[in-house]
Amino acid sequence: MNAQDQIKSRRQTNWDARAAGNFIGGGSGAAVLVFAALLAGPSLPYYRLACVGLVLIALGLFCVWMEIGRPWRALNVFRHAHTSWMTREALIAPPLFLSGAIGIWTGGAPWSWITALLALLFLYCQARMINAAKGIPAWRASRIVALFLATGLTEGAGLLTLGLSLAGVTPQANWMALALLVLLIVRAVLWRGYRKQLADTAAPRQTLAVLDEIELVLIKI
Repeated sequence: MNAQDQIKSRRQTNWDARAAGNFIGGGSGAAVLVFAALLAGPSLPYYRLACVGLVLIALGLFCVWMEIGRPWRALNVFRHAHTSWMTREALIAPPLFLSGAIGIWTGGAPWSWITALLALLFLYCQARMINAAKGIPAWRASRIVALFLATGLTEGAGLLTLGLSLAGVTPQANWMALALLVLLIVRAVLWRGYRKQLADTAAPRQTLAVLDEIELVLIKI
């Protein structure tokens, strides 16, 4: 009898839509800040993109704050930097917003690049936070970190491509469309590797079945 037959798995309910909102806002917002440093110029001021990125991250953090059982004790999250990726995420947030605000005030570089670096670190902390939840088989696979990073960048690229296209900012929209295509391919490759790693490590059948249900939406659309 293998581990799949000995232990009956169930879908976790502790991480709900509010937690998902944190990861969606954090991932897409971080990506927007990264691309903002690359795209900003005379025809597309830095502050327009940076404001969008910072607002998305702020909304994500607000979602996770609403998830805390006692929201006004949220400052306790800063007490475990040596063990918690959530704490590290929280510690990066203040300098990220400060750097972003200075970048908006000054018009961009070098603060736009500092903000982009902090945004990537913020996204990395979120990815490691997921991987650290070892009680959830779908998340304990090491390849989920790269998949999470690629997904965040892809979400931000998709959002920017749509926004720039609707705004008629053609050169930057074309550049973002190409970046989005590359990221979609990268994410598809990483998804396949992640799915294979789960299968090779005898993840519960129910876990694999749920992932197979969302594969069409995640990869092929």
